[in-house]
Amino acid sequence: MINFFLLIFFSILLSNEIDLITTNDVHGFIAEQDATFMNPMHPPKIIGGSGFYKYVQDNIDNDNSLILDGGNFFKGHPMSVVDSGKTMIEFMNKVGYTALVPGSDDFIYGSENLNHLASISEFPFLITNLECDGCMLKNDNFMPYYIKEIDGTRFGFLGIVDSELANKIPSDKIKGIKITNLKDCLDKWSTLLDSLADIKIILTSTGVPYDREIVYNEFIKKIQNKEEEGILNAVKLGYYADETDLIIAGGVSKGYDIPWIDPNNGVTVMQNYGNGTSFGHVLLNIKNNELIDYNFMIRGKQSQTLLLDDFKPDNDVRNWINERNEYAISELYKPLETSESFAKDSAYLLVQNNLKDEWNFPVLGSDEKLDIITWNCEFFPISNEQTIEALGEAINDFDVDIIAFQEIKQIGWFDRLMNLLPEYEYVISDNSSFMHQAIIYKRDQFRLVRKVEPFAENDYNFAGRPPLRADLYSFSDSKYYSIINLHMKCCNSGLQRRKNAIKMIYDYVIEEVETNDYENFIVLGDWNDDLKDNYGEHCFDSFLNDPRFEFCTKRIINDIKQASYPKEPYVSFLDHILISKKLIKNDYHIQTVLMGEFMDGYENYETLISDHLPVFLSF
Repeated sequence: MINFFLLIFFSILLSNEIDLITTNDVHGFIAEQDATFMNPMHPPKIIGGSGFYKYVQDNIDNDNSLILDGGNFFKGHPMSVVDSGKTMIEFMNKVGYTALVPGSDDFIYGSENLNHLASISEFPFLITNLECDGCMLKNDNFMPYYIKEIDGTRFGFLGIVDSELANKIPSDKIKGIKITNLKDCLDKWSTLLDSLADIKIILTSTGVPYDREIVYNEFIKKIQNKEEEGILNAVKLGYYADETDLIIAGGVSKGYDIPWIDPNNGVTVMQNYGNGTSFGHVLLNIKNNELIDYNFMIRGKQSQTLLLDDFKPDNDVRNWINERNEYAISELYKPLETSESFAKDSAYLLVQNNLKDEWNFPVLGSDEKLDIITWNCEFFPISNEQTIEALGEAINDFDVDIIAFQEIKQIGWFDRLMNLLPEYEYVISDNSSFMHQAIIYKRDQFRLVRKVEPFAENDYNFAGRPPLRADLYSFSDSKYYSIINLHMKCCNSGLQRRKNAIKMIYDYVIEEVETNDYENFIVLGDWNDDLKDNYGEHCFDSFLNDPRFEFCTKRIINDIKQASYPKEPYVSFLDHILISKKLIKNDYHIQTVLMGEFMDGYENYETLISDHLPVFLSF
């Protein structure tokens, strides 16, 4: 009988409960924000970082808990961009994070910047699947694994960085970094953790995809048919993580209230909604140094939305965040200073490109005029290397001064395209949630003075794609030109959001015109509305009603042959160029470039480059 009670006594001693707090894809959004995604007309308030901080301080013992992040912690909100992520690390230090895995977006300002962020961090950055060959990730806070012991239980952590890093980030930003095979990496480091840890947790920025069940079932079919499995996301990773207890994921801003349980081995995968709107909290039940199960801590869900109605702020942290936020917003909306002149770089050398000559593209540009194109390059690069080759040849042959691109899916691929075009420099979105905008310009004709992404702090009406503004100084006429590149919300369901977005852009431009006496604007892109639509059924009214602006595309919208989106049954003119009349007067040429005439038909063009046609303006 005594032995029985001793057994129960020691069993209780060996039982423990550990709080697990998780975040992912915060993208610097720790300031308060309106939850327009929940109710566009009357959005509730999301309290953000000050509410999250108070919740942790009031409910969690940091020494006996785990606070983990699945990557993409900065790059998105102006507050984190203005100091390249420093504010976010300071905030995470305040909260008391245990560890994070970097996401691909965390490399956007280069490895050296990420190294600096690690140097001021009070917790490790886990990069298990990255090898550094002379790279800039030198700080001791970069680790392949990490062990934390709580009440005798050893927790071991691995960090699997997004394996598409090289496709998403320009090569110069990740120089010297090699991404190792994920399955080999898991085998190696999981085996090592077997002897070092009782409970194994993987942090990964590979992302739980939308429609996780569908993606997983298709993945299993490929395994059964011995087909190529494709890139391993967090759900696929779980299939191979047999000896892992938990996977904490980031990389996709789609969150799930209930974790994914791998049907093959029972591994649990958790991911929250991103952009600072939510966090996860579960209580891990530990017995005999094993994870038995876990309990949801708030309202029976893993992931919680940080609504002000539910979470109260810590006032000191709230004031600290507000001060940082006010400074960042003032920097974002600072007027363009146009008093300075610039000299052409005398060291500029034209390097010969190595483009193929497969198509008979025309020359569109001229030395006497300013030439500009807007071009939606559907899911760039839709055909990978073939897209790079065909689009590169077209840009080179067109020989225009400026091109504004939309729908850039992979920044790393776009950087490869630009390496084929030595005559051009480029800027690209930092703050888009997906599908970036880019602006390229001839390096011997323009100097980039400033790049701005207005409304990055409030991008709901822009469908997560805030406008990209490039302020260029022209050497030929000593003028400044401000190019604003748009990609509006698609389809009829987005009409009100498009109207709201264009009103926001209009007010932004008018502030410059009327307050700062600056009018040199070219606003262009995929507006996702047709100027032929009936009144009230498009988003153009703010600019149409102001005689200071001209929609150049109005000249050609009634020519069905020049529809920028020529696919039946939705033939329409969606891509437009608007310009300040002060710049253009009436002396200009506008046309849609009929790419099918130069590429053996539209179908071939669509396969290789896009479903939208480029629109060209010369003045």
